[in-house]
Amino acid sequence: MKSYLSYLIVLLASSTSASAMATQEPTNYLPTSSLKVATIDWTQTETLLALGIHPIAAAQVIDYNSWVKAPAIPSDTFDLGLRTQPNLERLSELKPDRIFISPMFQSLEPQLSRIAPVTNIALYKKNSISWQALKDFTRTIASQTKTEKAADKLINQSEAKLAQLAQKIPANTPKLIMIQFMDARHVRVFGDNSLYKVAANKIGLDSAWLGQTNAWGFSLVGIDKLNEIKGQLVIIDPLPAGVEQHLQNDQFWQYLVKQTGKPVLKISPVWSFGAIPSTVRFATLLTNKLTKETK
Repeated sequence: MKSYLSYLIVLLASSTSASAMATQEPTNYLPTSSLKVATIDWTQTETLLALGIHPIAAAQVIDYNSWVKAPAIPSDTFDLGLRTQPNLERLSELKPDRIFISPMFQSLEPQLSRIAPVTNIALYKKNSISWQALKDFTRTIASQTKTEKAADKLINQSEAKLAQLAQKIPANTPKLIMIQFMDARHVRVFGDNSLYKVAANKIGLDSAWLGQTNAWGFSLVGIDKLNEIKGQLVIIDPLPAGVEQHLQNDQFWQYLVKQTGKPVLKISPVWSFGAIPSTVRFATLLTNKLTKETK
């Protein structure tokens, strides 16, 4: 129940914070298939786009292009509205060949299956997230869309990119305290089973958080729980309204920062429940920040 409630926080946050982050990033992925698919889950959306499948419809497109950012959803993709309440009438009119969902949205399957075949693919489960799991997830989607060669290319290029990034990481970089603020006093701190930790591991780094995490790889804790953890603080945007100003005047937060002995690194929004594209993007942004700080 706690894990489910934690995930609902993500749904709420992604619906209310998008207007503050409207900048999109271009995608270099080109279409490889004419298959007409619709997607509800963003993790599947980013993977399909990376495989060259441009969905004819997707849920919460504006929010996706703010939170996930890349690969960006093409402008001609119809926005189905909320992931929990997609526009079924319009979806039916579009006549998709297949609809992709995740277990989080499986309550929609009876309605969606009247429109087109539904593929329900899971990724985030307790103790399930690893680089191998992300590759398996990608290949599963590829098998459903006949894009196996594109999957091979995506995986090979991603592994090559991560290997290149690993060579750039400054020596003696400490373990990472990777957090997202929920309010001025509470954060998600990421560790085992998180995409951020997978990305960090692939470039030779690790998470400093040893506490228990949920199925999505984070613990929701007060900032006091970060006290005496040794490592490099990494804040993943966005910050809730007013939090940045509050932290500038918060003596305890300033103490936490001071005890790390290093400036806080801020990373642009990266979908923490993503797949290979988000993993590579986070690793790239993190490497860029680390190398910039050492110059």
